Amino acid sequence: MDKGCQMFRRFAIAATLLAVASGPAFAQGCDTRFTLRNSSGAAVNEFYFGPSSQSDWGRDRLGENVVPAGRSVTYNPGGRGGNYDFKVVWANGERAEIMRVNICETSEIVATRSGIEAR
Repeated sequence: MDKGCQMFRRFAIAATLLAVASGPAFAQGCDTRFTLRNSSGAAVNEFYFGPSSQSDWGRDRLGENVVPAGRSVTYNPGGRGGNYDFKVVWANGERAEIMRVNICETSEIVATRSGIEAR
């Protein structure tokens, strides 16, 4: 085999490996850590999140805690990537939701005066 064929073959193998690594299997092992930042001016009393494929919100992730205005808390839901849904409930009972957020591409969920944003 001449050098040109060997180089092409190495390139083809490398390109195939890169394509496989950037596909769905790689997304499962992405960095899923994110921070809930409260920029709303009011305390967040409840916070829910989970894979978009779940049919219910599950448990309040804050438990007995709250996130006062101007504060933040960091979560690491694990190595499972994909789309997640998020919901906050403020001290006055108002709620906001954001759906189908790619957890692999988001590092911050921000509670604002007008709702929730993913950044």
